[in-house]
Amino acid sequence: MNESRRNPEREYGLPPLIGLEPCVLILGSFPSRMSLTEGHYYANPRNQFWPIMQSLLFLDGAGISEWEEGLKAAHVAVWDIIASRRYQPGSMDHDIREEEWNDIQDFLARHPTILCICLNGGKAAYSFQRATKNINLPSHVMVHKVPSSSPANARHSLCEKIERWKILLESL
Repeated sequence: MNESRRNPEREYGLPPLIGLEPCVLILGSFPSRMSLTEGHYYANPRNQFWPIMQSLLFLDGAGISEWEEGLKAAHVAVWDIIASRRYQPGSMDHDIREEEWNDIQDFLARHPTILCICLNGGKAAYSFQRATKNINLPSHVMVHKVPSSSPANARHSLCEKIERWKILLESL
C-alpha cells in the first residue's frame, strides 16, 4: 500500500515473509501489537508458533530473525489474511474491526509453487472464507485450518497443536 494513503485511524499488518519457491503459506489473522512493534510475525514469546515450527522443521538459531530465515529455506511463507484494521486498543482477534483483506489471489498467482495454505486459527479461517468467497483458488492448492498458535488458545496443548500442524509437511 502507498505510504501516503495510509490512514492514521487504521493499523496495517506486516509484509509477507517469503523466500524462493514457497510451497506452504501460513496465514494468520492480523499481527499482535507486539509483532507490529517488533516487525516480526509471532513476536509474543507466549505464542506457540515458533515452538511449533522448531519442532516440525528443526529450525536452528536463537531468535526470530534466524527462525524466519529457516522458514524461508524450508519453503514456508507467512502472511496474514487481514491487511489492515480500524485502530483499536488490544491485540486479540475479537478486537479486529473494519478489516481489509490482503489479495490472496494475486499472491498465489505470483507464487504458483504454493501447494498448501494453513490457516492459523478460527479468525484466520473465517476471514479467509470471507476474503476468498468470490474468487477461484488454484485447484492444486489445499487449504487447512490448524489450531491457533495464540496463547489465548488453551484448548489444545502444544503437543496437540504440533500434531495438527504436521499437515503442512505433506506439501514440503
